[in-house]
This record gives sequence, structure tokens and C-alpha cells, in this order.
Amino acid sequence: AKAVAAKGSGGKGKKGRGSSHEHPFVRECREMYADNMGMRRIVGGLMLVTCCMGLFYFWAHSHRMAENLSSPSIMILGRTQKGDPIMIDDFREAYWWLRDNTPEDSRVLSWWDYGYQINGIANRTTIADGNTWNHEHIALLGRSLVSSVKKSHRIVRHLADYVLVWSTRYGGMWGDDIAKSPHMARIGGSVYKSIKPDDFYQDEQGNPSPMMKRSLIFNAVNYRLDPNVPEFPPETYEEAYTSKNRMVRIYKVLRVSKKSRKYGKEGHGYRSWLAGRPLLSAYPPALQKILDEKEDFKQLEDFNRKDVSKEKKLLIEAKAADDDDE
Repeated sequence: AKAVAAKGSGGKGKKGRGSSHEHPFVRECREMYADNMGMRRIVGGLMLVTCCMGLFYFWAHSHRMAENLSSPSIMILGRTQKGDPIMIDDFREAYWWLRDNTPEDSRVLSWWDYGYQINGIANRTTIADGNTWNHEHIALLGRSLVSSVKKSHRIVRHLADYVLVWSTRYGGMWGDDIAKSPHMARIGGSVYKSIKPDDFYQDEQGNPSPMMKRSLIFNAVNYRLDPNVPEFPPETYEEAYTSKNRMVRIYKVLRVSKKSRKYGKEGHGYRSWLAGRPLLSAYPPALQKILDEKEDFKQLEDFNRKDVSKEKKLLIEAKAADDDDE
């Protein structure tokens, strides 16, 4: 009886290494593993070498990237068609041209990306920079750049003395102001509904839409470099400077409003901010008709809006809670 019990318990116990119930494939793998100690060592060594090589590559790549990122972003090391190194210095040259060839109180209109560089290197006042949080002000800037040349001049002449654009596509870098211009149109159209972002684009062949073709940004980037771009209308803009590699272009604004310029120098915007009044008084009165066309930019998550109903606030809070839970 004890023998039978032992046999029964052994049959239900853990399978041994040589158990007849083990699958043939598993048994074969186990035998190969036990019989190929040399191969296992070789595979292990190769894996160790691969890991070391990967770590060395990561170390070298990190140091190479650190060196590249530490270089001045306005000076780029490039190569000629023969492979010789060349320093592309168009951006610094353009900012120094502004510094050395324009009055100290000149105002420069450009897309906000370059505001800090213009202010810090050229020492000139900019219309916007990376710290401009006022979406509606950026929208006015976007409207100025994507509107037709004549319509843009009606705004720009009250705000700036010069217009600066990046035309880096002529130096082999395609991320210039034309590439950014659909984004300018979207921001402008979010406040000024007369701007239709869907009408502002380039097709698959790079051909501009009629709206883009008429815009200030397209004409300023391509003027004289694209034979299809016409002359600027009289008394609007004139070319003042084009960098050596045609990557930066600066235009002088003609017929700048003297009244608006004087109004800007009087510091109405700062005094309004200091007194807690709306900052619309920062703009020259001549722009009031343009400003009246805007619709206040609203965000769904803006709890400071007075027109947000209690129910809508509850829905927003519920959605935020769901996102937190996820």
C-alpha cells in the first residue's frame, strides 16, 4: 500500500529533468544548452562587446551634440560644393547692419522668433519676441505679414520703421519665414476673421496660393530673387539690405506715420499697464479701425472668461479630472 501511495504521489509531483512526460522539443533545447558551454560563452562575450560599443557610441554622440549645441545659433558651420568648411554668418551680419545703419530708436517688425536676437545683438526695438504672451498682439503681427502688401503697409506704417524676414531657402535651409507663414495665418485668423488660414498655403509643387502670393511675407522673401515676384507698390517698402548668402532681408518702411511714431514714444502702453487699464491704448489711435475688427481670443480652459457658463465649467473640470486619472 505504501509503495502504491508513493508511486501515486510521485506521478503528481514536479517533473524531473529526464521525465518521460517532458515535451521532446523542450528536452532537446535543454540538452543543447547543457552541451554547448563554449557557444554560450561566445554569445555572451559578443553581447557584452555590443553593449560596450553602444555605450561608447552614446558617449561620443552626446559629446558631439553638446559641442554643436554650444555653438552660437546665429553662426553656422557649412560646407561648399567642394566640401571645404565655410562659416555662414548672415544672421549676425544682418543684425550688425541694423545696429550700424539705422537710428537708435528704430522699430523692427519681424516674426517673434527673432525678437530676442534683434533686441540683444542689433540693439533695436522689436514688435514681439519670445516673451510676448499676448496672443492678440501676435495675431496682429501675423495679420500684418500674411496680408497683401498694400493692406499690410496700412498697419506696419503705424508700428515699425523696418521689416526683417528670414529667406534661408536661398541658402539651402528651408525652414524660413515662408515655411512658417501658414502658422502666422492661423494665429492671425484666430483673432481677425478676415484672415482665412485655409486659403494660405503652398501646393505639393511649392506653388503659392493666390493669398500667399499677394502677402507681404512671400514678396519680402522672394523680391528680386524670384523673377515672378513684382516690384513693391510705390511708397510701401524698399529693400535696405540683403545678406551675403541671401538668407536675411531687411526692408525700410516708407511713409511711416509720424503721429503714430510720436504716440509710441510717449509710453501710453506702459502707463496703461501701470494704472491697470486695458492695454489697447498702447496702439496708435490710427489703428483703432483695424483693432475693432478683432474677436477676443478665447480658450476652452480659460476660467477667467465671464461668458463661460457654470455647466461648461463643470464639464471642463470633469474632463480635467478624467485626464488626471488616466
